[in-house]
Amino acid sequence: MAPDARRLRRWPAVAAAGLLATGCAFATNSQHPGRQRVASAAVPKLGQVLVDGKGRTLYLFAADPPNRSTCFGACASIWPPATTQGRPGTAGAAQPGMLTTIARSDGPRQLVYAGHPLYYYQADTGRGEAQGQGITQFGSPWFALTPQGQIKTTGSAHGGL
Repeated sequence: MAPDARRLRRWPAVAAAGLLATGCAFATNSQHPGRQRVASAAVPKLGQVLVDGKGRTLYLFAADPPNRSTCFGACASIWPPATTQGRPGTAGAAQPGMLTTIARSDGPRQLVYAGHPLYYYQADTGRGEAQGQGITQFGSPWFALTPQGQIKTTGSAHGGL
């Protein structure tokens, strides 16, 4: 078989791999489509905590220093950063003066509330879920945050802390 014919035969596999990789990027980016909004909502077992515009619980990583994320790579695949493209907004009891963003080397700007970079937990699939509350992963615990900027250490999807 001629070398050009061999390259053409491999094209579908290369194209499929490229589409798969692109699909993975879109799946990750689906957490932060465009301009993000931080709100507050009553989440079962937690009470009023911060959520995104779709009602998904937002978490902080206790190991993060103020206004700096330390969650990248494998950590960010389980705890995707809550990011925004454009200036974020607030709703409900979330306070605009507490919301800002920081630059990430791996994507759009990450939301920060009261100095805490915000994340999602990949096992939370919808509004009102808080499977990540109180879990210790990557060397430190993860907690929801109140609209007043306080760490919510009580309540858990795992029977409380």
